[in-house]
Amino acid sequence: MSSGARQLLHYAVETVDGTTPSPFARTVLPFVSTSLDQTASRENSNTIIDSRIAAQGTITSVEVAGDIETEFRYGTYDELLAGVACNDWSANSLTFGGTVYKSFSFLRGYDDVANFHTFAGTRVNSWALSIPETGMVTSTFGLMGKSRTPSAIAPAGTITPPLLNPVLGSVSVGNILIDGESQVGTACISAFEFTWDNSTQIQRCLGNGLDIGALIPTSATGTGSFTMAWSVKAGQDYYERQFKNTTIGLELSLMEDPKADSGNTNQYTLKIPQVEVTASLPSGGKDEILQATFEFNVVNKAPILTRKAFT
Repeated sequence: MSSGARQLLHYAVETVDGTTPSPFARTVLPFVSTSLDQTASRENSNTIIDSRIAAQGTITSVEVAGDIETEFRYGTYDELLAGVACNDWSANSLTFGGTVYKSFSFLRGYDDVANFHTFAGTRVNSWALSIPETGMVTSTFGLMGKSRTPSAIAPAGTITPPLLNPVLGSVSVGNILIDGESQVGTACISAFEFTWDNSTQIQRCLGNGLDIGALIPTSATGTGSFTMAWSVKAGQDYYERQFKNTTIGLELSLMEDPKADSGNTNQYTLKIPQVEVTASLPSGGKDEILQATFEFNVVNKAPILTRKAFT
């Protein structure tokens, strides 16, 4: 029997795609839940034998995939963010939609029952950032891998503890800009969602057994939504944009201390230069505050995430 408190999740950046570093020097990854796993697809046999009992089928393919749900913190997940952006951090700036494809090895383990699983050749296919009206900011990484190796012994290698800055919450939002104009004090945005998906495809190769041949990112898509209190000055203006075939720009900052002066707190800023929006006119009861949800698609220009550490 295994305790949920004794689960572990470690990761390392691979030098060679699909090859776990040896020794497996790795970093502890804080997480809320994970579904990273290997699954098999089977095909039933149509063979007729001298019995009404079905003949044994066979495994036709395997898939290594799953999500890692986290409570978002400054600095803790920067390697995974670089993986999903397919780029390197440059001068504390990360541009999404690049062609620098990174692979990781993940160790998923149950320490109290000596059961460990190493997932190699893992790509970060997607990332979802969710900022609720009240509550913690959550971040979910979607993974796709090439192989899984079980073991009764944890791999040898140095284990680095995680960077545990404070968890970011809804009150960590510092500023929100639409088309360069601050919405704080002008309009009321109560929730924000952003998802990036690399649309990674599996290349299967005969002769590889249960392992996957290659993981190939294809078109990159960015989507999301924000909820805004309805008004003529804000909501109405952006609502009309969908009929004019014009885009808007979005920018949002997350700060450990949103009341601190710039540079006196750890912070991220997500800038999305151009998005197309769609929305419906709001409706509600007589005792409700009317809000509109704007869905958006990233177009033309890549989103950029910047980080600024407290010095």
